[in-house]
Amino acid sequence: MNYTVQNMLPQVSKYFKEVSLCEILEIDPQKPDIENILDVLVWPEIENISVVETIKGTSYEGQKLSGIKLVVNVKLKEKVIYTADNKIQSVHAAHFEELKSVFIIVPEFINGRNIHELVKFNQINIMPYIESVYKRKLNSRSIHKCVLLILDAKIFC
Repeated sequence: MNYTVQNMLPQVSKYFKEVSLCEILEIDPQKPDIENILDVLVWPEIENISVVETIKGTSYEGQKLSGIKLVVNVKLKEKVIYTADNKIQSVHAAHFEELKSVFIIVPEFINGRNIHELVKFNQINIMPYIESVYKRKLNSRSIHKCVLLILDAKIFC
């Protein structure tokens, strides 16, 4: 099942990355088996931002590489709410954390300021948005989950 929060997405974004983060989640052995997944809640948290210098050029797909990327480490805190596969069908929650690194291509200078300075002086704020969450029960202990995440870099200078 999908759920979207499109009404909360940014209207305009100049520097951003959209990424799909998929994984198989295994329920802890202490928890009962899954009968039905009720919901998957996801809270993204930005851990840190760094600058990486890379190649300049244009890819076959037309993506222009400026030679500079922001590397954003984002932690996804997740809660899977499900009914147990037992007679009373009790409701349980399983908690997970996932750390991912995502890059955003940016120019070397923004509004005349070097990107390294902007990061150093905390003048870049990364806003995470969950565009959608897909979940599917694979078996009584496993869930396939995909989060479509948008990281929007806001520049303050």
